[in-house]
Amino acid sequence: MKLIISNLKMNLTLEEIKSYIQQLNEIKCQRNKLIVCPSYPYLSYFNGKNYSLGSQNVASEKMGAFTGEVSIEQLTSLGIHYVIIGHSERRTHLKEDSDLIRKKLSLCFDYDVIPILCIGENLEEKEKRTEVLKSQIDSALQGLKLKDIILAYEPVWSIGTGFIPTREEIKNTLDWMKKYMKSHYSIECKVVYGGSVNPRNIESLNQIEEIDGYLIGGASLKIEELKRIIEVLEVEK
Repeated sequence: MKLIISNLKMNLTLEEIKSYIQQLNEIKCQRNKLIVCPSYPYLSYFNGKNYSLGSQNVASEKMGAFTGEVSIEQLTSLGIHYVIIGHSERRTHLKEDSDLIRKKLSLCFDYDVIPILCIGENLEEKEKRTEVLKSQIDSALQGLKLKDIILAYEPVWSIGTGFIPTREEIKNTLDWMKKYMKSHYSIECKVVYGGSVNPRNIESLNQIEEIDGYLIGGASLKIEELKRIIEVLEVEK
């Protein structure tokens, strides 16, 4: 079973969302697990039976006077089971650091919400990829009592560019991540790949056994592209 995580980011109007949901409800995803992560205003519109619902973010505080934020309790009251945390866009544009990410992870564990922790190197860090990923993992998980967690490997230089690492690079990186989580944190977790995943490269990516799923950005906005990706993954290898 592969995880197919649709990250809609800050896109689509209400009318576009209604059309998206209508088509989404017609998609058959039986062998794999589809997780849809829309913008906050649209969370309550998604209630289909063929997918689970995730959030693109969560506040680092449990509740209170934090204008513009959305709490973990508010998300769980909407039936949210997954939360994307530490996406490179939030690290870069909103300056989210390891302390903030750690607080968000802790809240997820407290409320039995499964975090999707994003890590990845930028172009200048490619040659020291493992060192960068180790630092991001350790700084985020330090001192936490882990429960279910999904790691999303997203090479920052690949997001939205159309360029992806070689199959060997992805294979070796994800293999290292799984082994590191098991040896240092005594947990076996799923590791998904993100970064310019689309219908044109999904068949090639699906040949990499170490990939447990995909975090899909741009291609998930076009329902026909998402449908094509799911169709490829639904075929038994």
